[in-house]
Amino acid sequence: MAQSAHRFSRKELARLLDGTIGHTLGEIDSANVLGRSERNKGNAGAVFEQSVLGYPADSDKRPDLIVDGVPTELKVTGLVASPKSSRGWRAKEPMSITAVTPDDIVKEEFFTSAFWEKAEHLLIVYYLYVRPGKGIKFAQYATFEVKGYDFHIWSELDVKRLKADWTLVRDFVDFALKQNRERWLPELSSLINRELLYLDTSPKYPNPPRFRFKNSFVTAIAEEHFGTAGIDATAITSMKDIDNHLATCRERFAWKTIAQIAEALGLKLAQGKPAKSLTEQAIVQMLTGHPGKLRNVELFTKASITCSSVTITTSGKRTEDMKVEPSLDFDDLLDPEASFEDSTLASQFIGTSIICAVFEESPHETDRMNNRFLGFKRLWLGELSQDAQRLWETIRDLVFNNKLVDVPVLDRNGKPKLSRITGLPSSAPNWPKSRDGVLFLRGSGRNARDKTVSINGVRMYRQNVWVKGIWIAEQLSRYEYL
Repeated sequence: MAQSAHRFSRKELARLLDGTIGHTLGEIDSANVLGRSERNKGNAGAVFEQSVLGYPADSDKRPDLIVDGVPTELKVTGLVASPKSSRGWRAKEPMSITAVTPDDIVKEEFFTSAFWEKAEHLLIVYYLYVRPGKGIKFAQYATFEVKGYDFHIWSELDVKRLKADWTLVRDFVDFALKQNRERWLPELSSLINRELLYLDTSPKYPNPPRFRFKNSFVTAIAEEHFGTAGIDATAITSMKDIDNHLATCRERFAWKTIAQIAEALGLKLAQGKPAKSLTEQAIVQMLTGHPGKLRNVELFTKASITCSSVTITTSGKRTEDMKVEPSLDFDDLLDPEASFEDSTLASQFIGTSIICAVFEESPHETDRMNNRFLGFKRLWLGELSQDAQRLWETIRDLVFNNKLVDVPVLDRNGKPKLSRITGLPSSAPNWPKSRDGVLFLRGSGRNARDKTVSINGVRMYRQNVWVKGIWIAEQLSRYEYL
C-alpha cells in the first residue's frame, strides 16, 4: 500500500492510541496478528499497524505515517523490568532506524538524509515486555501491556549530537569508498562505533549494517517521556568534545596526588574508595559545571559512558580487574528467543565507553591518597564484543543443557572451606573464571546468606562480568593520554 494512504490527524491518532493504554497486545489484536505464528518477535509493531491504525505492513523506506501533513515514523518498542534503574525498567533493546547504504549516504547531508527523514518525527509506542519463564519457549506477546506513547520532540542539543554521530559514519563511508571498499567498509562498526554518542551501526559487514539508537539512548528517551530527567553537559555535542574537556582537566591536575586534587576542587571524598569517588565527582563537575553523580548526567546515561579509576604500578602493570556494571540480567540472558546482537550483554559492550582516570601507585605507599594522577584514557568495550558473545554462549550452554552446578570451595587439604562470617560451607557456580578468558563472572554479596539469585536450583550471589586487569593495562598502553 502506498505511503500516502497512511494519513492521520494527531487528534485521531491520540484517540486510537489512548484506547490501547493499559490493555494487552492480545486484547487489541483484532486482526489476529499474534495468532498467525508461535514466534511473535517483531509482531508488536504489526499489531499497531493492522489492528489499531488499520493498514497492512509495507516495506516503504520512507516514514510510515503522514500526521497532519508531517512524515512520521512509527516505532513500537519494549520496556523490561530493571530494579536498579530509576523507574524500575529500561529499554529492551536498541532501536533500528534505517540502513547505512554506502552509495547513497555519501551524497547526503544530515537534514536531508534518509536517516533524518526516518528519525526527525517519531511516534513511539511503549509496551512492557515480560520475558518467558523456564520451560516456556517463546515470549507471550499477547500478555504484554501497552504503557504509553510519545510524539517525540528532539531537543536542539540531541539534534546536534545525532548530526555529529551521523556525520562520522558518513565521512568514514566516504573514505572507505574512495580508498578501498572491500578493505575498509567491513571496519565501519569496529572503528566508528567507539566514537559515537547516541548511535551505533549493526550488524557488522558482510551483513548490511543499520543505524540504531543505543539501548541506553532509547531508555533515556522513554525516561524523558515518563517524567525522569537529569542535568546535562550542554557544551558537549560529540565524543571529541569529551576528549577535549578531559585533556583540559589533565593539564590542570597531571601528577598531582588524589589529596591535592580533592583540595583544589573542594571535594569531600568517601571513605574506602577515594580515587573512585574523586574521579566521578571531578568529571561531572568538569563537564557540567555542577557537582553530582554520573548516573544523574543525561549525556552519560544516553551515551552509555561510564567512569573508572585505574591504578597502575610504576612498571605499568594493572593492579586489579575491572567490574562491568550493572549486574547480569539473567532474565534477558536466558531468554530462549534472544539473539546476542539485541541482548543487554551485547549492549553493555558494543555501546559502552569507559573514561579511565589513570593513577600511578606510589612506591612503598599504602595510602591511596598519595597515588598520582597521570591523565585520562578512553576505552571502548566493543573491543571485547567477540569475547562477550563467547561468554554469552557459554552461560546459555551451562543453563540450557543442565551443566550448571554449585562447586564447593576447598582448602589446601581438600576439605570444604567454611565462611568465617557465617560458618557455612563456601561454594560457587561453575561459571567461566579468570583462567578461562579475558571476561569472566564473579559474584558479589555481603555473606553466604546473601545468595539472592537462583538458576536451575543453584543459589548464588548477584553476578557481574569482569574484565581481566592485564587486558586493561594492554589496552591503556596502546593509547596516548587525552
